[in-house]
Amino acid sequence: MSATLGGILTAVVNLYLFTVLNPQEFALVEPPGILGGIFLALGLPALYASEHHWFGRLATVGFWVMAVGWIGATIGLPVATYGPGIAFLATLLGWLIAMLGALMFGVAILRTDAATVPRLGAWLYVAALPVGLPLAIGFTTYVMGQGADPWAGPLLFYGLAWIVFGRSLRRASEAKDATTEIANA
Repeated sequence: MSATLGGILTAVVNLYLFTVLNPQEFALVEPPGILGGIFLALGLPALYASEHHWFGRLATVGFWVMAVGWIGATIGLPVATYGPGIAFLATLLGWLIAMLGALMFGVAILRTDAATVPRLGAWLYVAALPVGLPLAIGFTTYVMGQGADPWAGPLLFYGLAWIVFGRSLRRASEAKDATTEIANA
């Protein structure tokens, strides 16, 4: 459940960032963005538990790089928001590391037939950095007239991937619960 909710919050907040926010609007989207990051960090163990049975070297490295980067960004964002602004550099570095890990993990999912999460989520992970970054820069610069928030594109794709994965993880959990209930009857 936290993966889906975190994905929704992350996707909506970052979609909103495409509108080139003023400081007052930005202050309104920061708390839901922080909350979305926390929910996604809480969803990482469920994704790992669901998928680790097929992990090879690329999936293992990709998942842990993504997890470490995301947890670093999740810690850094509230510190930067409510404390010293310089901590935002740690958040940006964490997001970059998480997106590189997501790219590797997405490629690993696409390379295996043993993954139980949907391929759509893997494609969104793969597209997050190489498609999302130029999309955000191009859209905000050429359509909105002001280059801003380049991380909005990658995090939009990342949030959408987590919506797909969260839904899949919830369905798998419900199916497992139903199987257990039938077995216990």
